[in-house]
Amino acid sequence: MAFTKFYAYCVNTRLIQNWLVMRRNLKELKNKPIPISCLYSINKILNAFNQADHNKIRIHSLKLIKKSHWIGYFYLAKSLALQNKPQEARDNLYQFIHYEPYHTDAAILLSELEYEAGESTIARTRLYQLLQYSERRKIWQTLSNFVQNKTDFDEFHSTFQKKFPFYMETRILNDLASHLSNAALRANETEFALRFWKRQYELYLIQKSASSNQLSLNLKKKYNDEDAAIALTAIKKCLDKSEIPFFLISGTLLGCIRENKLLGHDKDIDIGVWDTHTVTQLKEIIQNSGCFYILPIYSRDILVVRHVNGISIDIFIHYKTENDYWHAGRKCVWHNTPFTLINRSFLGEEYLIPENYQLYLEENYGQDWLIPKIDFDSALDTPNMEVLSEIEFRIYLYKRILQLSSNFKLKQRLIQKLNSLNYFH
Repeated sequence: MAFTKFYAYCVNTRLIQNWLVMRRNLKELKNKPIPISCLYSINKILNAFNQADHNKIRIHSLKLIKKSHWIGYFYLAKSLALQNKPQEARDNLYQFIHYEPYHTDAAILLSELEYEAGESTIARTRLYQLLQYSERRKIWQTLSNFVQNKTDFDEFHSTFQKKFPFYMETRILNDLASHLSNAALRANETEFALRFWKRQYELYLIQKSASSNQLSLNLKKKYNDEDAAIALTAIKKCLDKSEIPFFLISGTLLGCIRENKLLGHDKDIDIGVWDTHTVTQLKEIIQNSGCFYILPIYSRDILVVRHVNGISIDIFIHYKTENDYWHAGRKCVWHNTPFTLINRSFLGEEYLIPENYQLYLEENYGQDWLIPKIDFDSALDTPNMEVLSEIEFRIYLYKRILQLSSNFKLKQRLIQKLNSLNYFH
């Protein structure tokens, strides 16, 4: 009982999360070991990141630098990048990399800043060189996000083949598979992505065993009400400042109405904004907030941001026609009857929601929306969904099946849907 309470305390105070991040950041240091006395400052820095307290990050980072512990430059650079001060962030990273040239997270952050500055060739070259020294799969993720065209993809694919020569003959980790697929899709090589996932699925059927589930990584953080309330309040403050109204949609609205809290199985927050602003404009506004990481843009209809406490928010652009309000992702579009917005209290704040929320939720989840569904899937069970790209829809089904390590009932429904589509191809 005492251990359970201690473990819960560690989780609630982020001691475990901080320790894991600290361990990853420090184990790659080659120049000067960090003494135990400095771990206190690093823990303070990591806690300050979770609260977007950039002044505290700066104070403790400078303390480390003053003691010639150069990791302080790295944390200072991360803070400056979050505040949309890219050149200052780069200056600090150059200082850090001078002492620690093979620190993966620092090299990745610097490459992202270079890419954002239009220096895409330099950014990609930096990461390809880093692959010679690091096995971190995050490098492949970042490289895949840098793919802009077929030439970029060919370079990515060639390097991937050299590193994983048997990737079409055996199953690979799902996150690596997703990075290869993402690179292909960003280059509009959709047929390649489809063939690749089809092959991974065939190998799954051949090798189907308990060990195959080891390839299904389910590392997405499930959010809690406290962190979600902080993230929602932060996005509200940011968008209110620019006079951009937003409203709760999809699973977040369902949780608000049905349970007056977030759904336990959800992994992110869903909000909608009108098409008065583009995804790019929203990105420019939010990246000045100091508390959100902007995830790579893959569609003109959705922006994904992640709060410093780990909570992701999907921001869907909503479009209006006379008889239809709709929003979309890459593979699907969702239609709703036109609605007006009203205020509703949720997680300690006032948020806009559709006034006729019962109709909205019926259109999204069916007339039995009041009944929780453990095996619900947005691509199978939303009555108001229309498939935009059958190829991307099939890719989604392959990925979803391979990533599910539990919930046998949902997996079987996904397989049935996939088989029905493949029957006609």
